[in-house]
Amino acid sequence: MKRGIEMFKGRKTKGLIILAGIIAAVAVFLIWKFEAWELFSINYLRSFTGRIRDLKALGVILYLLVFAVSVILFMPSLPFTLLGGITYGIGWGIVIATCGDFFGSAMAFIIGRYFAKEKIEDKLKKNKAFQEINEGVQKEGWRIVAITRMVPIIPHWFQNYAYGVTEISFRTYALVCFLSILPGTAVWVFTINTIGRGQEDARRSMLYLALATVAIVGISYIPKYIYKKKHMKT
Repeated sequence: MKRGIEMFKGRKTKGLIILAGIIAAVAVFLIWKFEAWELFSINYLRSFTGRIRDLKALGVILYLLVFAVSVILFMPSLPFTLLGGITYGIGWGIVIATCGDFFGSAMAFIIGRYFAKEKIEDKLKKNKAFQEINEGVQKEGWRIVAITRMVPIIPHWFQNYAYGVTEISFRTYALVCFLSILPGTAVWVFTINTIGRGQEDARRSMLYLALATVAIVGISYIPKYIYKKKHMKT
């Protein structure tokens, strides 16, 4: 019986590997056949972002909608943040990209709080990360939100739903979430625009990227430092 189960598992693993290989081969063929790499070229990107800008207010609404939906569907926010920065520049790019990320996070929290609380609680009750978040909310309140949002250990999409089933209020989560999203977004938008202007100077671009990395790491440790300092006093 046990041997039969092991053989079934082995065949299942081989089947998945073969399926993954077939999918990869098809993907490579389609990319080669239709020259899909052109989608990632600078010229195409400029053309695409130009079309979004040409839509004016409608383009902003569509961008915010797509960004928010992507956050709700567990997708990483960085590609959309960079797209916002490239499309709208530094000033408006920071504002619009921050709003898109925030709206998605807020909507995911609302879904977790009011529409799928029981299902999420049932799936997360044995999850170690959720247990730590829940205990942190009970002991530290908004401070744990600031730490987890700015220190990139737990995925943000997970936090949005997890905090929705904790005791923290929507108002508190929304405020801390917005203030936590803003600094990282500002750094990435500034970096992508600076690199874009200095794209012919590889050294300068690498320097800007390195400075952005240092800034993001530094910003992420601010709430952690405040948290440690508070506990040292107590």
